[in-house]
Amino acid sequence: MSSARRGGAAARRPDGSGPDLGRAPVDGLPAAVILDWDGTIVDTLPLIYRANVIVLGELGITMSRTWFRERHSPDWRRGYRELGVPEHLWDQTPARWAEEMGRMRPKALPWVRHALRQLRRSGVRLGLVTASTRGVVEPSLERLNLAGLFETAWYADDVREGKPHPEALLLALRDLGLAAEQTVYVGDTTVDLEMARAAGARFVAVGATTPEPVFRAVGVNRVWAGVGAWADDLLASAGGGWAPRRPARRRAPRPDPRG
Repeated sequence: MSSARRGGAAARRPDGSGPDLGRAPVDGLPAAVILDWDGTIVDTLPLIYRANVIVLGELGITMSRTWFRERHSPDWRRGYRELGVPEHLWDQTPARWAEEMGRMRPKALPWVRHALRQLRRSGVRLGLVTASTRGVVEPSLERLNLAGLFETAWYADDVREGKPHPEALLLALRDLGLAAEQTVYVGDTTVDLEMARAAGARFVAVGATTPEPVFRAVGVNRVWAGVGAWADDLLASAGGGWAPRRPARRRAPRPDPRG
């Protein structure tokens, strides 16, 4: 495990005075939304493919576009096993991949920044849990004007067990002081779903990384086009199903006008 500082810096108020934690979320919204990074917040899949081609090529291993499109997963151990990367190289290969990814400049997916700020304004706390490393992600947070939005952030090099193991998500929940059922994890792969379920958090599927039939086959009823589309629906419906059902008030019987 990396010796880098674990966990993310707390999000700060616009005046820089400290975490903006005082506002309760709008009735019916989750207390916190924790998000994946690659394919959820930023459009990195073409960059991930390019970095993998370079790094695996150095090992004499070819990864086709078809394999990547159909088999790519945040659980890189699974992929390395299928591609035949020798297990004794499983430590140095991700480090080399991170080096290549660090040279690339991903773009934020459409409407994601607006959606995250809208959630914050509604009192929803934000976290980040990703299979990418701190050194790859943090420079992009600054460059894409996303720094300060996440109250907690956990990276692949902060934990012993990567996705789909729930270690990083459970640590984020600990930082937030919230129970899993008060939160939702937003991601673009079934590995994200596995992690959320293992931690006991609700899951929202977004993006085009994973075909909708694949999500439906594992019990996900809907896939949103992106974080923006989901956040719009959530906020417009004042909770989108999160609000607890309140017992209907019993009205006092009306007096009979006939006496």
